[in-house]
Amino acid sequence: MKIRLADINDFKKEWNYSNTPTYKYFLNQLINENVEFWTIELSNKLIGELYIFWDSEDKDEANGINRAYLCAFRIKEEYQGQGYGKLLMNAVLKRIKSKGYTEVTIGIDNDNFLKLEEMYNKIGFIVHVKSTNVDYHYINKEGKPTTYKDSYMLKKKIL
Repeated sequence: MKIRLADINDFKKEWNYSNTPTYKYFLNQLINENVEFWTIELSNKLIGELYIFWDSEDKDEANGINRAYLCAFRIKEEYQGQGYGKLLMNAVLKRIKSKGYTEVTIGIDNDNFLKLEEMYNKIGFIVHVKSTNVDYHYINKEGKPTTYKDSYMLKKKIL
């Protein structure tokens, strides 16, 4: 098992060079070093990913000073519930703290809300920051952040 800071080529392969507005946005953020792409691998196979945004258009998420934002935390379904997500999350939280950040936020969307909220609470994301309908990191065809009908929750952990 290996947890590592992946590079831009890893990102391009993982996203299959999709050329979507969101892909272009993430790629630009990686190039500008505002985002780090972290992976967990088992037998050289990627089984999970997590992104750190150091700054965000939404300063409640990340402010480039003391608060970072976690995005797209995914563990492949067949590896869920085996502790891999916790290992990846702990490595990423350690990285954020090593950069001098004292807070980190994460969004909890409406798909699997109760499961995600319980998991994030266990990790320490217990402060409710706000509910919002705007996802600044999922870009629509017009090149704008996606606005959802139903809001999702932004929670914070103090490091």
